[in-house]
Amino acid sequence: MSNSTSSNSGTPKTIAITGGLGNLGTKLCLHLLATTSHKIILLEHPSFISDTKAAALQQNPLVTIVPIDLGQPSSIKTLELLKDVDAVVHFSAVNPYPNATWSESAQSMDHTFMIFQAAVLHRVRRVIFASSNHVMGGYKDDPLYGPSSITPSSDPRVGTIPLDPKTLAISGDAMGYAAAKLAGERLAMTLACVYGDTTSFVVLRIGWCQPGENLPSTLSAAGSPPEFLLEGDCEAAAPEQSEGDKKDEVWFKQMWLSNKDFLSYFEKALELAVPTIDTVEGATSVHGNVRKGFLLLNAMSANAGAKWNLEETQKWLGVVSCDDSFQ
Repeated sequence: MSNSTSSNSGTPKTIAITGGLGNLGTKLCLHLLATTSHKIILLEHPSFISDTKAAALQQNPLVTIVPIDLGQPSSIKTLELLKDVDAVVHFSAVNPYPNATWSESAQSMDHTFMIFQAAVLHRVRRVIFASSNHVMGGYKDDPLYGPSSITPSSDPRVGTIPLDPKTLAISGDAMGYAAAKLAGERLAMTLACVYGDTTSFVVLRIGWCQPGENLPSTLSAAGSPPEFLLEGDCEAAAPEQSEGDKKDEVWFKQMWLSNKDFLSYFEKALELAVPTIDTVEGATSVHGNVRKGFLLLNAMSANAGAKWNLEETQKWLGVVSCDDSFQ
């Protein structure tokens, strides 16, 4: 193995997943249980632990569910369990949607800071952070950027502002949400600079992976679950699209992340060898995405015409997406 990549990249045996009973956490947990012999620790806020879902998962002897509020300083005591963990996957957010308020987003930052610091403290081998392509949402309406133009090292442009004012009022501009994700990315990069020899970080700017089957046909112009557009009435007919929504729908379909690609990306991120020295770009660019103990990649499907560049995703993860929301 090259001396420029970490040698401790073997498959983890115990994985902790924050937001473990949420959409993405549950999908990843079930996939790992079906395809590996990993022990899974699901870290979840007490108010989000459903008795039905928890009971079903806890029937598996490889699963442990731990109630925890990562926004509380006292959670550092509970996180001592990380001393026996090989990898942490961080999904937890107070509001995981673009309409998150700044207050909610600040609390989400607290979650990220707490779990990252605890992972370093207990020398967890690998931390995977589910960031978001909303960090780059400001490129949405920029005509200077065409297909495959947004790389992981492009300058951040946080927030995704819907063109239709009504949609904006309901779904939000993703500014606070994206700022929290960007703050997590920068903390991961800084911690990796100091602790990357023992704890490496893989940041995936994930696209839109809906709950359940996650079909392209249920994507909407809001970049949020369709029920958000219905103001709480999930049985009502969806409102007629405005011209702004029609334009935005293309963008949101192009950021779709299929279930298959989501699972493949995260599974590979657990195993890949992360650089142990800075690359030339990483050492000279403030947004260099390949650094000592740190790797940041775009993570969406191969959607036709998308501005997202997946070349480095394919290079580092070895996953070539064949899914396209337009097919």
